[in-house]
Order: sequence, then C-alpha cells, then structure tokens
Amino acid sequence: MLSHPTVASKRFLVSIGDRTVGGMTHRDQMVGPWQVPVADCAVTLADYRGFAGEAMSMGERTPLASVDAPASGRMAVAEAITNLLAAPIELPRVKLSANWMAACGEPGEDADLYDTVRAVGMELCPQLGVSIPVGKDSLSMRTQWSEEGAVKKVTSPVSLVVTAFASLADVRGTLTPQLLATEDTTLVLVDWGAGATAWAAASWHRRWSSRAARCRTSTMRRTSSSSWMR
Repeated sequence: MLSHPTVASKRFLVSIGDRTVGGMTHRDQMVGPWQVPVADCAVTLADYRGFAGEAMSMGERTPLASVDAPASGRMAVAEAITNLLAAPIELPRVKLSANWMAACGEPGEDADLYDTVRAVGMELCPQLGVSIPVGKDSLSMRTQWSEEGAVKKVTSPVSLVVTAFASLADVRGTLTPQLLATEDTTLVLVDWGAGATAWAAASWHRRWSSRAARCRTSTMRRTSSSSWMR
C-alpha cells in the first residue's frame, strides 16, 4: 500500500521547484520541524504590512470516475473545500476553478462528462452557494499507438481537478496538521460518511480486491446560513 502512487510520498514532486517567491507566502506546503509536505492549503499575504490575504487549495478524485463519474466530481469539490477549511474562510467568499478532462468521442465518455458537469455545476455547487467563474478543458485524453502490428489505446476516465480560492481578512488563523507535542492534544475522527463504507476505487480496494464495491460520494450541502456541511 505504501508504494501505491496515491499513497506514497510526493516529496520529490513538491520539492522540485521553489517553495516561496516574493516574500508574501504565509503558509507553504512544508509543515513542522521536519518539513513534511502535508499542508492542506496555501496561504499568501495581500501586502507586506497587513494580515489580509488569500487561501488556495485543490481537490481531485479521478480514480472514482472509473466507477461513478458524477461521484468523482462531487468528491473533487468536497476535497477542495474541506482542504480550504484549514484557513479561516467564509463559504460565501469561496470561488472555484474547474479543470475538466475527458476522452470525448469514446464510448460512454460523453455521457459521463455530461452527468459529471450536471452533478457539479447544476446540483452540488448551487446547493452550497459556490460558483465556478473560471476553468478550462482538455477533451482528447487518449493515446493510441501500434506495437508489433497491433493497435493499442489508453483512454483516461473523466477527470475534474478543482482549485478553490477565498480571500481572508486575517491569515493568522490558518491551521496545519502538526501535533503540538508540548501540550495535551486530542485526535478527533469526524465520520463524514455517516457510518457508510464505500471502498470502490480506493487504494486498498484496488490493491487487494477485484470485487465490485459501492463508490464514495459527497453529501455536502448548505443547511443554513451558518451551518453548511453535514
């Protein structure tokens, strides 16, 4: 499991470029005394004097699309917003950017893309009161080649990469996953799935089981002006 690409360390990717440029980075990817790249979101300052700034995070659940494309889109939005919760955000100020990728023209892919766009853009985001003002698309996510006289093809499932942004009045309330060993701390498990176990497309399921399983999805929704997630 530790060698699976979705579980293994991404340090070689995170540390391949500059961490901070310009002097206004409040929260970069590295956390704690051992500088582990586990920050939930990035936070920058708006200027050199004040504490206002911006928070940014990402979410993607492409493997789920091989089982349930709309669920993968909902989970991508949910991951981006819950990652952004490490900063002191207000949901009405959150804006999303959607990067859509699909192999249009392949059997079933156009329908999966339509269903995912509808699930995200017409159902989930309006329920949350969050808009997607910008985005891009790449709709030829396939490759084909010949090998020993045989034509081979690889087709990518529908992929949605969501980037979430929010302005902050004060960046100093940003949290990290670092535990404070000098204080008495408590780890709390929040069961977002309400007891449901959905293994399909999870790393464990793909490694150890070939049986069909129910796919994870998001039931995130706004319940009132102050409470917006179950």
